[in-house]
Amino acid sequence: MQCVAHRAVSGRLSVRITQITDDSREVGPGALFVAIPGTKHDGHHYIGTALAKGAVAVVGQRADLRLPAHVPYVLVSNSRRALAELACAFYDFPTQKLYTVGVTGTNGKTSVATLTAAVLGEAALSTTVHNALAYDSPYTTPGAVEIQRRAWEAVQAGRKHFVLEVSAHALSQERVHGIDFNVAIFTNLTHDHLDYYRTMEEYLRAKLKLFENLRPEARAIINGDDPSAPAFLQATRARVWTYGLSSRHDIWADQIELSPEGSRFTARTPAGAVPIETSLPGDFYIYNILAAIGVGIERRLALDVIKSRIEPVRQIEGRCERYCTRDGVFIWIDFAHSPDSLEKMLRTLKHFYPRVISVFGCGGESDPYKRPIMGEISGRLADYTIITSDNPKGEDPQEITRQIESGIRPLGVSYEVIVDRPSAILRALELARPGDCVLIAGKGHERTQIFSDREIEFNDREFLRAVGII
Repeated sequence: MQCVAHRAVSGRLSVRITQITDDSREVGPGALFVAIPGTKHDGHHYIGTALAKGAVAVVGQRADLRLPAHVPYVLVSNSRRALAELACAFYDFPTQKLYTVGVTGTNGKTSVATLTAAVLGEAALSTTVHNALAYDSPYTTPGAVEIQRRAWEAVQAGRKHFVLEVSAHALSQERVHGIDFNVAIFTNLTHDHLDYYRTMEEYLRAKLKLFENLRPEARAIINGDDPSAPAFLQATRARVWTYGLSSRHDIWADQIELSPEGSRFTARTPAGAVPIETSLPGDFYIYNILAAIGVGIERRLALDVIKSRIEPVRQIEGRCERYCTRDGVFIWIDFAHSPDSLEKMLRTLKHFYPRVISVFGCGGESDPYKRPIMGEISGRLADYTIITSDNPKGEDPQEITRQIESGIRPLGVSYEVIVDRPSAILRALELARPGDCVLIAGKGHERTQIFSDREIEFNDREFLRAVGII
């Protein structure tokens, strides 16, 4: 317990710990159970269950508990932070033995993490990447124990690098506390998660924590074109590079050529210039690639090596997946689920195709304020919009679509509402003519659809394959 700042200790501390968890369902013999007061459940209410299943010690932040005299109880001020500190110690501080990269921002985290892993040598099994695609997890960033376990497994496997998506929730909930980051990347900050954060300023403060905690010798790689960049520059003690699409940045793109099949540009960096040809389309992917190049340069990789590792990344699952039907209709599948990401996708597609049909919904039990905003964006930019369901979870899918519809209705544009997602996709393809583009947005790589009473297998791409469209 020397690694944890505690207020009081009771019981006998000389017990052997074989497991650390904050989930009473996962407790086994020899476990240390950390009781966390959550947003829906208070872990202190499950201490009895944990002890009955074999827990031998408890950490919590309530001073009024009465536990059996022989059970060690460590009273702390912040159970979430204590869990992270205990996990670091239990797994012998694995991120100190790995070159660790954290990626945060509203959009682009998964793509930047994937590209960074490629640059650092994923193909050579030197890198462990933990992002939305790597593990079957409902969270962008897993809990503190799982992160440390994954990092420890990377060390045991002889890996050299560890790349991690870092969500605002993870920062607020101390999931990444204690991680020794060598590099932190900021992609952008736009409207999202305002169900959890009361204001954009509060959301920004959560993101800043990653940079505030960097060591002076670490490297911060910041999207200098984002309006929030000055706050990140001011927040960190680390060495800084900015990236963007103009020469005022340390890493920037010149001679840009965009097409539906990808992009060409010259990356200009502190290490020199390198031409890049990528099948990842849109200027947002140029930003993502520049960030990954920055990690490679910081790791002292030669530019030709960085180029040789980035260019083979032809597609990232659920991100700008492109298909063409037998009838000549172009289908794009993308995870765009925030106002900014949907707007960027639609603006990109409008440059390439004469007519764009948008199919999207919004998730339940999350930021309801973005729903009419996304409706307005699709109505303004798409030639036709079909509003459908995403993951409604515990909410009424029809109520979610009504909220989206409230943003598009005042525009007087063409749209319809089809709550059933497969039917909405088929309707869009029925309306599409040769040369048109259908954007299926919101779920991307996800393989299930979650309702209040069930979770079904569903993936946009696999559905299209099953009905013989692609």
